[in-house]
Amino acid sequence: MIRTKKPRRRYVIGAVAAVALAVCGAAAWGLHEYGPRFGVYVLPPSPQRYAEIVVDRLDTGYYASGPEWTAARAALVHAAPSARSYEELYPLIDAATRAAGGKHSAFQPPASREDANASDPVLPTVSAAEGVGIVTLPELVDPDDRAQQDYADVVATGIAAHADQACGWIVDVRGNGGGNMYPMLSGVSALLPDGPALSFRTRGGTATTVTVQEDGGGLEGQTIVPVSPRAKITGVPIAVLQDAGTGSSAEAVVTAFRGIEGVRLFGAPTAGYTSANLPIPLYDGARIILTQSIYADRTGTEYPEVPLLPDETVPTDAAEAARAWIAAEGCH
Repeated sequence: MIRTKKPRRRYVIGAVAAVALAVCGAAAWGLHEYGPRFGVYVLPPSPQRYAEIVVDRLDTGYYASGPEWTAARAALVHAAPSARSYEELYPLIDAATRAAGGKHSAFQPPASREDANASDPVLPTVSAAEGVGIVTLPELVDPDDRAQQDYADVVATGIAAHADQACGWIVDVRGNGGGNMYPMLSGVSALLPDGPALSFRTRGGTATTVTVQEDGGGLEGQTIVPVSPRAKITGVPIAVLQDAGTGSSAEAVVTAFRGIEGVRLFGAPTAGYTSANLPIPLYDGARIILTQSIYADRTGTEYPEVPLLPDETVPTDAAEAARAWIAAEGCH
């Protein structure tokens, strides 16, 4: 009996070892192939592999189709095998990024990111004068979590504090070049109806819905920067002020107010960066900011990186025109 068991034991051990090796091999291949999408690398990538990773990610860009992208992609792929460093590929990656992502996309080498001087974000303000509440939303670029929360809380708390004093509201996003949209939307969520506010549409037509709920704004009903739930402000006129300096995430705020009864837009056409970007970190500290979708408002109207037009074009003082309209709506 002992003699018959030993070969079986060796066979079982060998089979287990073979399975373990196969699993480990598959896991290593999976990490090599897909790990870079999540910033995980088994080994430092060669310049050729670095280029392959870049191309894989750029293929998801909103404009990654057609002759311009095909040519830029081919140039990068062709140059990669003979490249001696990542830096040699930077100019081609920059060109490919712009071809795949358009005007709102950028390639940021490590040096350019290190040289950028981070400045403290400017906090928004909320005030009230002569029965009109005024919300001023500045841009919020690359903030940390604390700055995002502070931004949203200042706006949400300010609106709640002045709600009893205001029979109309002005939301001012003039000069707001963008940044993170979620603290902005969460901050003004009391002025927006719950439910879908806008959506991101990919080149294939897939839509991701940006929603507003009682504790702020987020994606598909999941709040990203929450604020304390507050009562909605309804039945009052709301004026949104915009200009040529209103871009990106600030344009998302404008889009969220479009299609709502009692809302009117004043000022000038916006900057026309009505698209959503994804930051893609690379192995050497470089980063790609890639446009993957465009905005669509709550009515389904798409804005393929075009300026948002105001309801009332005001070349000089949009705030004064907004106040006059709010007064005409019965707010005195």
